[in-house]
Parts: sequence; structure tokens; C-alpha cells
Amino acid sequence: MKLAFFGYAWNPQLQTDAYMTETIDSLARTGADVDVYLGNQLSGEYGIYGLNSKVSLRMLQRFIAAQDYDAVVAFNNSMLIPQIMGALRGRVVTVIVDEPEHLFDYFRTGPWEVFRKDVEIFAMSSALERRIREQVKDVDGRLYFTLPATRIDLEARGAPANFPISWVASYVGDANLDLYLKLVAEFPEYHALTAKCLDLVARDGDLKSVQAENGGDAALIANLPWTFDYFQVQMQNILTNRSRVATVERLAPHGLALFGNANWQRLLSHSAPVLKALRPGPAPATHADLRRVYNASKVSINLPQAHTINDAVQYRVIDVMASNALMITQRSPSSDLYRVFGADCPIPTYRDLDELETLCAHFLRHEDERLALVERCNALVATGFSFDERAADYLRAAGLPPPPAVQRPGAVRRLDLGLFHGDG
Repeated sequence: MKLAFFGYAWNPQLQTDAYMTETIDSLARTGADVDVYLGNQLSGEYGIYGLNSKVSLRMLQRFIAAQDYDAVVAFNNSMLIPQIMGALRGRVVTVIVDEPEHLFDYFRTGPWEVFRKDVEIFAMSSALERRIREQVKDVDGRLYFTLPATRIDLEARGAPANFPISWVASYVGDANLDLYLKLVAEFPEYHALTAKCLDLVARDGDLKSVQAENGGDAALIANLPWTFDYFQVQMQNILTNRSRVATVERLAPHGLALFGNANWQRLLSHSAPVLKALRPGPAPATHADLRRVYNASKVSINLPQAHTINDAVQYRVIDVMASNALMITQRSPSSDLYRVFGADCPIPTYRDLDELETLCAHFLRHEDERLALVERCNALVATGFSFDERAADYLRAAGLPPPPAVQRPGAVRRLDLGLFHGDG
């Protein structure tokens, strides 16, 4: 069996994230050979829009057709353009983990066109599932709801806890945001625009009202070398950073261990709590790294980013449920946690920072209560949540037989789209 995996990577090393890497490995463990392509190497603007003019679609199309793949698993519609899809023999499974506005949209036709094709769709939240149903007719037979997968380290059970509270969190931003903030500092109109838009995103979660008015604010945004959606994401990133800094400041006195990216270094000179909480060394990069953190923690927290899909369950929530740590996450009465695990889901939830701090302090003082909830969470994800089970789900949806009990995994080949630069 031969499969293609269409993913993406936003780091300079072009390494897929921990969860895509686990998915790739689980597909290989079925005995299939897996070819990995990065859809961001095909795109031209901001990672998800346009086409890279250096890539010869003819060369890429001929190569993919010659591989005769039995099936394709894509994340967030990566690589799913007509020229590529027309070269595929097997069925396509697309796994959607982000809001439709954040999906690959190479021709700027909107996020829904791919879903109208004959593809199998795995939506990782009820909100995504609803939006797809609203936009795409007769999709129910090929639309599946699922939660993230994880890996359970039974050998880590009962290991000593090195961290009272752990949090794996990035301080988000990039060179584009840095340049924009320079603009904010220099021009009053962009200073005012930013203040207003941050207030709107804090209130509404998005900037749809600015887009609907199509007035002076929209005109200022249009003058930027960004799409409107990309500007909105950057405003959400700023709010995410504010929330994350406030959380560190609140929990550092309780023993918070912060595992983050290099951007946190910007705060070390003026934030004593960040300096106290930040763990030195590289951020956890692999799924095994993340699990080691959670298994060495008493409590681990989740604070969703501002643009995260409403009521979605983040990867880390399932990871921590499978670990030695107690997950504490933000409260949402309509969360998918309750759809899957029932109204009595044992994960403690908080409304605001005051309640988060109170819960952390409580469970650090009451070890018996903490351990009882951890045991219940472990039991909930003991079956049905492994990467191997999820890989079997994808292959089943693609019409392939259940994978045999293989002794040796298939080969994983990572293909750089630089191989397809040219006019051929």
C-alpha cells in the first residue's frame, strides 16, 4: 500500500508539527509507504494563499500520478488543488483542525470548494462540522466528527512530578507582526485602528463588523500588504499574547513551569514572573517531548488562542488526559468535551484567571482529589484515542481494508517541492 500525506510546516527546518509527525508514523505502521509533501511549499502568500510560481504544476502533477497512491491524507486542505487532485487514483481524506478561514486556499475561492469535491472530511470540532454542513449540500455521508489522538505512556504511571504546574505555550508573532507594530508606533491612524480592532476582537472574537461596514478602517487595512483575514489573525495573536502573559504572572508564584518558544525572551528583561517560570532550553518539539512534560507535572493548563474554534478540544487537552497530570481548561458549556465524554466529564474548568488560580492552588493542596480525577481522565482516553486507531479511521474512510498486524512499518519519504521548480 502506498499513501501520500499532504501536510505543512511553519518552521525554518520544514518539520511537521508533533501531531502531524505522529499521524505520518501511524500511517507507516500500517505497513504503507508514505510520501510526505508540504503544502506551504506550494503556496505563495502568507503560507496559505496563492501558488508558488517556482513550482511547475505539470512536473508535480506527472510525478504524483506516477506514484499511483492508494489514498491521500491531507491536513487543512493542503495541496488540494484541481491539478493535484486530478492526478490521484485513491480517495482523499482531509483532516480539518483549524477555522475555515485558516485553511489552504490557493486560488482564493474560499474554504468551501474543496469540501464540495468527492473527498472524505474529518472535522475536529462540532463547530467545524456545523459550518461545513451549512455550506456544503449532501455532505453527511462523507463528514466525520473526531477529537485529537494521543499516545499513552503506561510505563510513566506513578512517576514523580517535577513541576507543580506546567504549560506549553508559545509567545506568538513573527516578522510581519513586528513590522506592523513599527507602523503602529509611527502613524496615529494605525495606532487608533489597532486599539479599536483589539477591542472588537476581545468583544466579538473577530472583525466581521469592520468588514461589513467597509469604511475607513477597512480602507486602512486594505492599504497593508496583507489580506483582511491575515490582519484579523494578527490582532487575535496580540490578544493571545496578552492573555498568556497575564496567566504567567498569576501562576508563577504557584510553581508554574513555562515551556515556550524563543519569542518569550523578549519579556525576560521586564517581566520577573516570565523569567521565573520559563524553562531554559529548546521548546518541546516532538510528541514524546510534550508527553514527558505532562507526565512530570501535577497540573497542566490549557488557555486556547483567541482564534481557536469555539468549543473545540485542543490537542494538549487529550494529551494531558492520558498523562499523570490533571488538565484544567477554560470553561465552555457547549464544549465538545461534553459531547464525547458526557456531562460529568471530570476535567476542572475555569471562567477567568481568578478561578484558574484558585483551582490550581486547590489541587496542589489536595493530592487525593487530583489523583482521583487523573485516574478518571486516563480511563476516558484509554481506547479510541490512539494515533494508530485514528490512522485506521482514515484508511477506512478512504475505502481501504483494515491494516494487517504488520511487523515492519513502511518507509516514509519526505519530498521537497524544490525538486519541481522549473518550466517542465
